[in-house]
Amino acid sequence: MHNGVEKIGSVEAADRTRLAIRRIVERTDLDRFTDGILDSFWDRPEYRRFRPPREDVREWVRWNVDLVVRWLVDDQRPTQADLERFRERARGLARDGMPADVVPANFRHGARYAWTSLLEAAREDERPALLESADLLFEFVDRVSHLFSDTYESTRPPAVVSDDERRALGLLDRVCSGAALVGEDYQLAERLGFDLNARYRPFALSAPSLSVQHHATLAARLRAEQVLATSEGRRVVGVASRPLSLGELDLESNGTLAQVGSTPRPLLSEALDELRTVVDLAAARGRSGEVQLDDHLPELLIRKSPRLAARLRARVYGRLEASDPELARTLDVLIEHDFDRGATAAALPVHRNTLGNRINRIRAITGLDIDRADGHGLVWLAWLDRAEG
Repeated sequence: MHNGVEKIGSVEAADRTRLAIRRIVERTDLDRFTDGILDSFWDRPEYRRFRPPREDVREWVRWNVDLVVRWLVDDQRPTQADLERFRERARGLARDGMPADVVPANFRHGARYAWTSLLEAAREDERPALLESADLLFEFVDRVSHLFSDTYESTRPPAVVSDDERRALGLLDRVCSGAALVGEDYQLAERLGFDLNARYRPFALSAPSLSVQHHATLAARLRAEQVLATSEGRRVVGVASRPLSLGELDLESNGTLAQVGSTPRPLLSEALDELRTVVDLAAARGRSGEVQLDDHLPELLIRKSPRLAARLRARVYGRLEASDPELARTLDVLIEHDFDRGATAAALPVHRNTLGNRINRIRAITGLDIDRADGHGLVWLAWLDRAEG
């Protein structure tokens, strides 16, 4: 009898804990919460070199948030299918050259942000319940981190990073960060014939159909041609003293190259990040050849301000999809036809008057008038952010 009472009391306590956490979650904007978690590790130098497109990672983070919420609120632990999705994610990142310790570190950064945010959102009477659930949150992080590490061990062949590659990475990091150079930097530069006092031409190139090891070989070939280059999974980045061409690397048919002219050292890090973004965008669209930064300025603006882009997308597409998904589709078709109402009506297909009525509803729901320059531009940027995602 005594044990039965204790068991009932334990169940009731667990229910009270889940109810308190449910109230905290219901008051939390999970989209902003997701963005905050993503921001907590997005610019880590170890991650920045290998990270996938932001929207891909954001979707992954949001899925993780939903898993944790179900565990904390509904006592639903990750299923075997959920765990297999983690394994598949780990296998893909391993094949793309992501270092084994990066993702577990991201989980730890994200968990610290999430825990702090939940504590701040909790009322005084809810904090004891939240504290009781802390073990579950960090058990999730530990379990997933171990799963990632174990999957890496079984998926990725032992990576052999050459001493030359390691030194090139260190030199590139210090050149871009403005940090003081060390003795081995000068030795490497002299051996490569790389002028440390010159203005540099940053570049990024990618051949997604080729292996991670092949990209490491490409970086080594460039270093043999007096270029400071290092591989980042299926991408090679660096700085050169001359323009590069895909032809010299036999990549005319399946490679993508982005480069800019002479760049002052304090701007190198930002320039390389922009070039990484551009070659990743081109690769995602199946483009090859040389691509120009100026052809992707809107996408770069969106990537520079992910929170503002997410707010704009929510204002336009979030509101439309919540009200009437057909309006979101109408806006898509309108933009895809360069705001030509006749072509849009024919493509949907609807009568022009019906299209006009839908456009008026879009204006009323979003507060943006697409017949004005500002409204026209904002809905186009929201569409572009969604298309890139």
